[in-house]
Amino acid sequence: MIRIGFMAGMLIAGVATNSVAATPAEIDARFKQALAEAGAGRPDSAIRSLRLLVTETAAPRIKLELARLLLRTGDNAGALALFRQVYLEKATPQKVRRNILPFIEQAELRVLRIRYGARIITDSNPSKVGEGGTVYFNGIPLEYQPPARKEVSYGIEPWFSAEKLWQNGYLTKLQLSARLFEDDDLRAGHLQLAVGKQITILPGLFVQANLDTGIARPNSYVLPTIESWKRFRLSDTAGAGLGGQAGYMFSREADVSGPFRRAYVFGDWTFQPNATVFGKLSAETLNSRNDYYSYVSTKVDFGINFSVADIQLTPQVSWKQTRFAEYSPFWGNRRRDATVRPEIALSAERLEWNGIRPEVSVFYEKRSSNVGIYDYDQFGGYVNLRKLF
Repeated sequence: MIRIGFMAGMLIAGVATNSVAATPAEIDARFKQALAEAGAGRPDSAIRSLRLLVTETAAPRIKLELARLLLRTGDNAGALALFRQVYLEKATPQKVRRNILPFIEQAELRVLRIRYGARIITDSNPSKVGEGGTVYFNGIPLEYQPPARKEVSYGIEPWFSAEKLWQNGYLTKLQLSARLFEDDDLRAGHLQLAVGKQITILPGLFVQANLDTGIARPNSYVLPTIESWKRFRLSDTAGAGLGGQAGYMFSREADVSGPFRRAYVFGDWTFQPNATVFGKLSAETLNSRNDYYSYVSTKVDFGINFSVADIQLTPQVSWKQTRFAEYSPFWGNRRRDATVRPEIALSAERLEWNGIRPEVSVFYEKRSSNVGIYDYDQFGGYVNLRKLF
């Protein structure tokens, strides 16, 4: 018995002594073999091989291929964990991260992506009113005072969203939010339902039906629309797209109701390993029953996202010009507004507490109008606490 135990111990020791880590060439050969198995229609065998390789090496490409196979075979949670692991690695280049994001989004949507949170707000002028002024009617000066006061207010914006990608390829979205201030006139609610689908015969083309509802004083509305957009991959570091939206606005104030249309183009470019610029140009029009509310508006959004010591910084600016159709006898011309809004947001993917991630944002918004009573400016900011599943 002693001899048998001694020989068994020697055998085990010999195996342990003679075992060596696989060389890079051997790992590469086994990796190619796993890919060949996947290409030959044997995903289960390929997954077993890749899982074993993942325990032997930390190479991101092996984790990514395993995650893609898991996503293809329906293990969405397992795929999502691997995609996120590679995405959050410090050494992962930005252009690789941008290629991972669509897979993360697809895995989240297949599981059921739920997000919720709350914005803690401070706003110097939440009702967006001016200082008042003088208007002339038939040469008679009339003093105008805004219906609300300009003052610093504090509030909260709870929000919730749920998105699900179904087996038939349809994507459903539900978004709810509210804006709660002590002043009842500043309170508002928003609901959006959407059902979309990618058109398989034209890769990158999406069609979506939307129902957008806003509840506020005095102008609540319901806006059903049909929207379509297409994305184009220009390179590994750049993308662009274009889209359009059309519908009919039903407003509580009947004169505002009318056909609504919007067109837009967008794009982004990763020009440094951890820096991406993005932009969007849009134009929209509302043909109200009363031309007094009809307008044509163009808007430009531009920003950059970059990271410094694991902190994500996103400075951006938007500029919007709105031209109204109706000539007004009060100020003797057609109203034209220009609104500019610079904003900066800070966040950290690694900063998390019980699944809650904070984001801090500050902004300044100013509207200049050829009709002085519509001028306003406001300064504000919020802390957004969000939770992802």
